[in-house]
Amino acid sequence: MHKPTYRLKTLSYIGLSLLPLSVAAQTAAVNGEEKPIALSIHFLITLGILAVVVLAFLLYLRHLQKTFLETCTREKQLALFFQSPAGLPEGTIRGVIAMLIVTASMLFLALPNNQFPDVLGGILGTIIGFYFGARGQNRDSESAALQQAHEATTQRDEAVSQQQQSKTGSMLETVSTGIDMARTVAGLLPKEIGGKYVDLANKVEKGVNVAKGLMGEGKIEDALHAVTDTQITLDQDGPLTDIVGSAVKTFGATLGTFMPPAALIAAVVAGTVKLTGIYYQKWKARILHMPFSPAAGLTLEPVDDNTGFMLLRQSPLFRTAFQAQMENPKFMKDAVNDFIGNADSAKLFEKYAELGGFKTLEQFEEGLDEFHRTAADRELKSLILARDPAMFGNTGGYESVLQAVDKLHQNPDALKDLDSLIVVTEKLQAEDKPVAGMINKILEGPAS
Repeated sequence: MHKPTYRLKTLSYIGLSLLPLSVAAQTAAVNGEEKPIALSIHFLITLGILAVVVLAFLLYLRHLQKTFLETCTREKQLALFFQSPAGLPEGTIRGVIAMLIVTASMLFLALPNNQFPDVLGGILGTIIGFYFGARGQNRDSESAALQQAHEATTQRDEAVSQQQQSKTGSMLETVSTGIDMARTVAGLLPKEIGGKYVDLANKVEKGVNVAKGLMGEGKIEDALHAVTDTQITLDQDGPLTDIVGSAVKTFGATLGTFMPPAALIAAVVAGTVKLTGIYYQKWKARILHMPFSPAAGLTLEPVDDNTGFMLLRQSPLFRTAFQAQMENPKFMKDAVNDFIGNADSAKLFEKYAELGGFKTLEQFEEGLDEFHRTAADRELKSLILARDPAMFGNTGGYESVLQAVDKLHQNPDALKDLDSLIVVTEKLQAEDKPVAGMINKILEGPAS
């Protein structure tokens, strides 16, 4: 990338290093006669000193080029570096050549027997006159270049400041939303648990106020650091992070290799957020195994005889209990209508206990709830496929999600986390908080 620059510098170095040899090859006019410069001990010492001076200048140029490149890179002005001769600041090579010739001339002036070459004296005068004359002529152009670089740096700093200000404002809004969410969730939990989230919200709010104060003082970078620290605190210790993290652990312990816990959490949240009205109530009752009762306003859609037969076959408890009546069309029709109609469970128990061999009302109600969940699955699956076929695409479909949910009911801790997840998601959704995005962000982090 820098090869052209290094070639230019190398050629310059070679030219400078040959200067002592070219001087040695000159002939000096002493008292009007042409005489070769004697290779005396003084002359050899002078050439040695000149060689050291040349080497010192080369090392200086190398160091200067490296420093100039680092400065241009830091200030994002690489174009200025590549436009400069040999990758050095404007006028450096001209200045070094002039200083080298002046130094060489002074060394030769110190030689005994007036061995200073006349041709070198002419070159010395020309160089001094040209250098200082060129400096005067180029002062305006150099000032213009410096001004241009200064203006470019200023524009860059202003752009960075505006970007930081925009980022800080966006983060302040996000953190403020997180504070409201922490207080909302704290209100849903017992005081001994929710109290720490109230304290967290108060702590983070103080950090937000500090960041706002720094922004008002124009200290945008300090404000960005302050609000970043508050967001990290909220992300690490926030209630939603705790709830999701706990669910990941208990779901994973219960499901094993059946389904990744993060995928099930995302699916449950998606259903909770996207389903509305009576269908959300059925969804909530289905995954929490709540009863489908008329008192709760949950009624199931009527089904035809074939669908009713299928629902009974898919309900393990009723399938076993009514195996002998499965071939009786009238019984099947009446039983399905009774079960779908959400009649009083005690009355249904009196009617079907003997036929099904149920000993207690609790046994019959367990089979009835299982049948209701099967019927609800049929309705919800059809609705989801019609509205958003991709809702459960990452989990193998509706059946896989509900099978995983049913497994969670075998673990009290997992069931508790499922209930907390539903309640918090429902509340935040009602307050128009982007709860799905928040939870997905947490799942993408270390917790997942």
